[in-house]
Amino acid sequence: MEQQKSNNSKILLVLLIASLGLNAYLFTSKSNLQESSKNEKDSLITARIDVEKELNETYTELNQYKGENARMDSLLAVANVDIDKYKERINELIRKEGNSASLNKKLKAELEELKALRDKYLEQIDALMVENEQLKKEKTDLTAKVDNLSQNLEKTVSTASVLRAEYVKVKAFKKRNNSKYSETVMAKRTNKIETCFTVLENKITKAGSKTVYLRIIEPSGKVIGSRAEGSSTFRKTGSTEELLYSVSKTIEYDNANQDICLNWEEEERNFAAGKYIMEIYVDGNLSGVSEVTLR
Repeated sequence: MEQQKSNNSKILLVLLIASLGLNAYLFTSKSNLQESSKNEKDSLITARIDVEKELNETYTELNQYKGENARMDSLLAVANVDIDKYKERINELIRKEGNSASLNKKLKAELEELKALRDKYLEQIDALMVENEQLKKEKTDLTAKVDNLSQNLEKTVSTASVLRAEYVKVKAFKKRNNSKYSETVMAKRTNKIETCFTVLENKITKAGSKTVYLRIIEPSGKVIGSRAEGSSTFRKTGSTEELLYSVSKTIEYDNANQDICLNWEEEERNFAAGKYIMEIYVDGNLSGVSEVTLR
């Protein structure tokens, strides 16, 4: 009887230990399952966040170049359509895929494809940007060349349109008692200086009224002139400088050679001995220079 009780106690002990072991196993299995499920859920959440983040960043990164030029905008329009398709496909995948592990794997694959799509469009954008910069440079260079050519042409035309005074002859005259003039080379006997020249033919310049100015520069460097005798100033072409002139004359220029004589006369003036320089200007442009020496 005692032996039977002892055997029953042993059996109960074994069953108790087995029960405790089973419970421990079940608890551990449940905990592992819960932990695995939690990890799987966390991984799925991370995958979804990564995909959504990549979608937003791709859209922002590509569209920052919008408005650069028409070709860029056309490329970005296509890129945005592709991004929208990826977004729809990912949303559809999330709705239909019931297996978390499978969904997680597919989302990661979509993420890699989305990155590849982004890189493909960034390469095309980069190529367009390089090409656009080159075109801008070429346009700038071409504009500079055209401006330079235009300026040179304007300068050439402007220079070519300047009227030239050639065949300049300068003579000094003394006034005789009979009021007639005779040529002289003596400064003290000089009463009049005559400057004759030909304004040459020029088909480029515009025909019409032209003002011819004569500046007579004494040996001292002073310009002979008197407002009482009609002298005044004119502005030199391309400058703000006002120049005193001795005498002037308005002519009607018809693009053909025109002979002109300008005189400066002072009965009471004592001309100094030395070299006199004659500067001829037509409408503010220096047209000719000559000289005469009085002894």
